[in-house]
Amino acid sequence: RYLPSDIAEIDPISLARGLLFIFAQQNVLDLSLVSDDPLGNQEDGLPDDLEQAGTVTLSEEVIPIYLQRLQEADGTHAWKIANASVIRIPDMWDELGYSDLAVWLSRTLPEFYILSMGNWQFATLLFTLIAGWFATGWVSQIVRRLMRRITNPWGHALRRFLQTPLRLMLYVLLIRIVIAQLGLSVMARAYLQSSPLEYIVAVIFAFGILNLYRDYKIRQLELLGEIEYVALIKPVIVIVRIIVATTAALMWADQAGFNVSTLITGLGVGSIAIALAAQKTLENVIGAITLYTARPIRPGDWCRFGETKGMVEEIGLRSVTLRTKDRTLVTVPNSMFSSADIENFSVRDRIRFFKLLELQMPTPDQLRAILGEFRALFAAHPMVKQDSISIRLSDIAAATAVIRLDAEITTKEYQEYLAVAEDLNLRIIEIVHHNGAIFSGPGQVLQLRDFQQASLDKLAEVDAKLEVWRQGEGLPFPDLSDGEKQRLKNTLTYPDKG
Repeated sequence: RYLPSDIAEIDPISLARGLLFIFAQQNVLDLSLVSDDPLGNQEDGLPDDLEQAGTVTLSEEVIPIYLQRLQEADGTHAWKIANASVIRIPDMWDELGYSDLAVWLSRTLPEFYILSMGNWQFATLLFTLIAGWFATGWVSQIVRRLMRRITNPWGHALRRFLQTPLRLMLYVLLIRIVIAQLGLSVMARAYLQSSPLEYIVAVIFAFGILNLYRDYKIRQLELLGEIEYVALIKPVIVIVRIIVATTAALMWADQAGFNVSTLITGLGVGSIAIALAAQKTLENVIGAITLYTARPIRPGDWCRFGETKGMVEEIGLRSVTLRTKDRTLVTVPNSMFSSADIENFSVRDRIRFFKLLELQMPTPDQLRAILGEFRALFAAHPMVKQDSISIRLSDIAAATAVIRLDAEITTKEYQEYLAVAEDLNLRIIEIVHHNGAIFSGPGQVLQLRDFQQASLDKLAEVDAKLEVWRQGEGLPFPDLSDGEKQRLKNTLTYPDKG
């Protein structure tokens, strides 16, 4: 064959195996591309006695692999590896060949091929699969023991993540590193890469990350006292899981050679059908997200929805549950609740005290005295916000004087407001009766006699009171002076000890 002496000294079988190992890493021999003509392809631009079987790519050059038509001793012709390619086998082996240990292993083990892998390749991969599983478990166990020594509010979730998802990911990475060093043929890599194992492990790892984030977020919300948002986190994580799993399945199908476009088209048509069937459900889920993000209400709030008043017990993915005063449960779909007017009583910073007080027509001096004492009462009350007070003779209806009382009570609690309102109402009644006036009610009055007038003694007391105010320039009209308001502020005892 006219080979250099250093090449001729190498065992021909070793040369053939070495070339096969190197060639198979980058080429798949397609017999359909080989010419059926015994003389070869005469129009390929090569000499008539040469045919190119493939190429081997090195780091700095590309080496063509040629077949040469040679005459045998009996006069026949045969196609063999050309000398120009044979003399380059050592160069290709230096870069793409395997180690001396692998050579020894291949010679020691029985010769066999499984999934286009040689004996030493399959044995190394099998050893990695077994030993790697125990090694990653050992590493995971060490890390988990170290994590137990660190005080962490969500350490249990982290240890669960280290036990399975992280271990599987390390296991697959180890296998990938070993496979990359084995110099597998194109066919062997095709067999291994068509397996969905890597994608399954990647999905499990992604699920572990999501679970870790979920547990961390739940713990954070519990510490912040916003437990109501926990119900939203779980379904969101489920949706993200579905997206991750679907994406991984499509990526694997594309790599395995399936027509992904057809699959996506089928998923699109199916998704439309599912969306139409689950339209109301999706509306309620979106409504739940709106309620959680906008925060118009929270569990425990007292609110009004339409004609219904009740306490919010639960904000679920489908509906909001209200507990009414009658202890009945009212369930409202989220899609309706999030799009309607909601009045939340629990977020009030103060509660309004408002009255339209009707009195049988008293004398002007009686009204002046009553209005003045009302203003003094509200100015002196410690539970009344001073800059919210508005007390006016707002209207005269037939034989009735209408006094408008408007102020804000500095409390958020409704029961406390009722107690303050009760105190104010009793004092209002006392002022009205003390000044000789009489309450009136709605409806028509049939006048058979003159309205009851205050006694002369009461009228005299009213006149004397007004005279004192006039002399001291303290008439509370149109309102109390700033100095008088400051003097009266918080001078009234509440609750009354009498």
